[in-house]
Formats: sequence, C-alpha cells, structure tokens
Amino acid sequence: MKLQLLKIRDALTDSFWFLPALMALLATGAALGSVAIDHAVGSAWVHGMDWVWSGGAEGARGVLSVVAGSIMTVISIVFSLTVTALAQTSSHFGPRVLRNFTSDRGVQFTLGTFIATFVYCLLVLRTVRSEHSVEASSFVPYLSVNIGMLLGLASLAVLIYFIHHVSQSIQAENLIADVGAEFQKSLPVLFPERIGLPQGNDTKPCRLPDESQWQAAHVVISAANGYLQGMDNERLMRLAIRHDLMLKLEKRPGAFVTHAEPLLRVLPRSNVNHDLELDLRACFSQGPHRTPHQDALYIVQQLVEIAVHALSPGINEPFTALTCIDWLGASLRGVARRELPTTLRQDEDGQLRVIACTLDFEELAHAAFDQIRHYGADNADVMGHLLEIIAKIAPDLHRDQDRAVLVRHARLIGEDAAQIANETDRRRVADCLQKTLRALSRNDT
Repeated sequence: MKLQLLKIRDALTDSFWFLPALMALLATGAALGSVAIDHAVGSAWVHGMDWVWSGGAEGARGVLSVVAGSIMTVISIVFSLTVTALAQTSSHFGPRVLRNFTSDRGVQFTLGTFIATFVYCLLVLRTVRSEHSVEASSFVPYLSVNIGMLLGLASLAVLIYFIHHVSQSIQAENLIADVGAEFQKSLPVLFPERIGLPQGNDTKPCRLPDESQWQAAHVVISAANGYLQGMDNERLMRLAIRHDLMLKLEKRPGAFVTHAEPLLRVLPRSNVNHDLELDLRACFSQGPHRTPHQDALYIVQQLVEIAVHALSPGINEPFTALTCIDWLGASLRGVARRELPTTLRQDEDGQLRVIACTLDFEELAHAAFDQIRHYGADNADVMGHLLEIIAKIAPDLHRDQDRAVLVRHARLIGEDAAQIANETDRRRVADCLQKTLRALSRNDT
C-alpha cells in the first residue's frame, strides 16, 4: 500500500496537469465564496471608495469579459512557448530531460494561474444582473469583480515571471545543475547506509544457499511488462521475518521486466502460499518508464545523455559536456564518501533475510565515463577534464575496489586519447594522466 501511495504521489507531482487542475478547483470555490459575500454585504460599501472599481452591471460584464478573453489569449501564448521550449530542450539535451521540464513547479503554477483566473471570471460573470434582466432585481458583485481585476494583474506578473523562468530553465548550465542537484538530494534514498543491518551493527557470518537451492526455490514472477520503478524494502523485510523466509532479489529499480520474468526467489518453498506471493509481488512497482526516485543510474544517464548530445557533430558544444562532467564528478564524490548498502540484509537478530541486487561504484563509474570517453576521444579538453575529475574524486575514496575502478578508467582515457590528431594535445592529456594516477596512488592507504 505504501508503495502504491508513493507511486500515485510521484505521478501527481511529476504530471503537468495536477497543479493547474487543483488551482482551477480553488478558483471555483473562491468565485462561489466571493459572490456569496457580495450577496451578504450588498453594494453600500463601495460608495466613497475611489480606489476600487464601482461601475454598473454593464461595466462589470465588460471588465470580466476582457479579463477572461485576454487570459485565453495568454494561455495560447503560454502553450506555444511551452511546446517550443520542449522541442528545443529535447533536440539539444535529449528526451530524458523532458521530465524535468514538465514537472517544473514554475511552469505548472503559471498555467494554473491563468486557468484559475479564467474560471473565476467566467463564474462571476454569470451572476451579474442588470436592471433590464428578467430577474427581480439587478446585482453587481463588486467584491468579486475587484478580485477578478486583481487576478488579471497577477496573471500579467506571472506571465513576466514565466518568460524569465523558461529562458533560464532551458539554459544548459541551469538544466544540468538541476539534474546534478537532484542526484545529491536523493543520495540518502539511492544509497541508504544502514539498510538491513541488525541493531548495534553486530553482524553474524551468513551461510548462503548454493545455486542449486536457489534454482529449486519458489519464484515470484512479474505480472506485466514494464520498468521496475521502485520496491518496498521495508515491507519485504517484514514479510521475510513474519514468514521465516530468505529472499533473493533478481532485479533492482530501473530494470526492464517482462511478463513472467522472475522478480525474486523465496526459501523455503514450503512457506509460500498464494496470498503471500501476492503480498511479495505488491512490494514491486512497475511502469512504462524509469523514474529517478530509486534508480541512481537514471539520473547519471541524464547527464551523460546531455554530454553526448553536446559532443555530437550536429550540436558541437564541448563546454556543455564539460559542465556535465563536473556534475558527474560531484555525484561520484558523493557516492564515494558513503557506505554503500549491503547486499546481505539481516534482521535485528542477525538472521539473513534478504539478498538484494544493488548498484555498486564500479557500475556507476562505467555509466558516467564510458560513453563520454567514447564520443569525446578526439577532444583533448574533454579527455583532460575527465582525468581532472577523477583526480578530484581521489581524496574521497576509502574502498580499494573503488580506487582500482578509477585507475582503470584513467588508463582507458589515456588509451583513447591516442586518437587526438595534434601531438601537443596528446602530450597534454598524457601529462594529465600521470597526475591523475599519482593522485590515486597518494590516496592509496
């Protein structure tokens, strides 16, 4: 249930329509409420107040009609700007970054403000009655009309903000910084340090079942095709403890799972029944696309995709690629400082319950460096910057295997730099390689 609620929350917060729809509902309530107040207080309060609008019924209709009609024109402009920005963002930075734009609160708030103003004015307009109408008496909702005028002015201010916000959000530096900051913010969720450890960190030696036992275990399969968007690790642990199980996860968030493909294996087989299998399957959430909430590679691949697009001959923006490398280095430094989650997860009594499928530093480094190294092999600035970033990560390394991974990538960068045509540039990258290897060596303790 928790996982489904999180999925619904993520779907609503990332959607383009939810906030505008919510603001339209609030505008409906505000229109009904302000008209009710107008009925209650009457029109005597506007006399002698020169700073508020106090015209007649025809004037009220004119004001509200102008505001509502102008807002509809502005909405069409906003949509045109949004579509243009989406097309430009997709062509320059890749389709993965579109999620960042459509889930942007500034864009959603702008559209919501315009729709809310239009709905408010339209609902208030229907209550205005003149002396020549078929109703018993005329009615001009002065308070509501003045609020409608204020909403029109507020919409103008929001339009100015929107133009500025869009122009800022499609700039490469800001877009890359938003993606990189999202990774930094998500580090505690992506790489929890104490998941599956007994109290007091008093771990016991774990006796693992051999492969033949796992082959004979009960298999919980996927019920649909799609990407694994998330899993409820806490519920899996509770189920394993309650039913005295050992679970081996076959997939991790971000993997594409086909129908009837194994999600996890369960021992002992005799403890599993139909209801328990449904509970275990409910711990996994699938969808048509990947999400960044439990998938660290997704965010890293966003930065890599922007860098690769920038290095393509059609775009040829190496400085954008250098900015991506900076943020990739910051991401890897954050991971290098943390204790990575263990694959062997025990309960509070030290009993092994879950064998997880986790992401390690090596796979993350491969995702960060390989594609950029391949597409930027003939660019001395890109190759040298990759080596500089590896040297900056070196002081934060505290695992020997992580250091070995970066040494291997540094040497691969040096080998690929042989494609650089200019001998001086090749020598510059070679000097940078030696500095990087010395930095990695100095931190080898």
